[in-house]
Amino acid sequence: MDTQQKEIYEIVERGMAGKGLPDKDIKKLYEVNPESEEAFHIRWAGRALTREAADGKAEVHAQIGLNGSPCPKNCQFCSFAVCNGVRKGKLEMPLEDVLEYARIYEEDGANAILLLSTATYSLAKLLEMGQAVREIISPDMPLLVNTGDMTLEQAQQVNAAGFNGIYHAVRMGEGVVTTIPVETRLATIKNAQAAGLSISTCVEPVGPEHTSEELTEKTRMCIDMDAVSAGLGRRIGVPGTMLYDLGMITEFTGSLFVAVYRLATGLAPRLNCSGHSLLTAHSGANLAWAEVGTNPRDTKERTEKGGRGQSLATATRVFLESGWEVLEGPSPGWILD
Repeated sequence: MDTQQKEIYEIVERGMAGKGLPDKDIKKLYEVNPESEEAFHIRWAGRALTREAADGKAEVHAQIGLNGSPCPKNCQFCSFAVCNGVRKGKLEMPLEDVLEYARIYEEDGANAILLLSTATYSLAKLLEMGQAVREIISPDMPLLVNTGDMTLEQAQQVNAAGFNGIYHAVRMGEGVVTTIPVETRLATIKNAQAAGLSISTCVEPVGPEHTSEELTEKTRMCIDMDAVSAGLGRRIGVPGTMLYDLGMITEFTGSLFVAVYRLATGLAPRLNCSGHSLLTAHSGANLAWAEVGTNPRDTKERTEKGGRGQSLATATRVFLESGWEVLEGPSPGWILD
């Protein structure tokens, strides 16, 4: 074993203690060749640490995309962005469809439900949707939202409407390939937490152009958010978007990065995404998403109809085939006292 290999194994051993890693160690793990012996050791360690953190259990959360109208925030990787010209006209899911999906998801065993909207979706309508969904699902079923940035007052309204948490991330290239300042994203996280909302986040969307320094910076940001779920997700290239020609990292590379994120963050949080493939589920991801409605990584009006959206059954099967036990019932830890 040469000096470089020995150093990587020593970093992994420190990570396996479950207390997280310093940035210099995280950066070195992100720089490991995905096909190397050390990379497979990292993947093994990421899986072992997640299994310890979550008692061997994986979860599948369910996302309902509420709208797909063009969005002026112009995230160059997103099918909703005005600058990409992929989406045309106003597209919104009717309330009755949202409620039907929510009912089916809970009946079929989803561990949490999330409503997704663009930044331009009416807050009043979002609150209405949240209240209506909360009325028809179990009180202990976590209800999350992925929407635009919020003031403290808006976050308090979201909480009062029955939501328990938000998905929010400082994306790769935020403020450069989007028109949203990093400070605005971080302020929303603080506002949500001050309003009593839990946080879900991710290092995303990761592309081949992103450096180990960028990955380490965003990893540290996510760790500092004290999220209930976090992890790393690769960018999905959407034809017609401005970043499409930059390509995608492979699932193989993504699985290494998922394992690195787990070692970087330690035993918390319990949930590590994105477990959408056998490779990532084998490498320490224990959270996946079923998706219906609109999807920023897709161009279909209903992603479940010939698009990228996977079903609850498919996501569950991936985990079972990877040796995970899938949690039954609502996901714990989202509903704050």
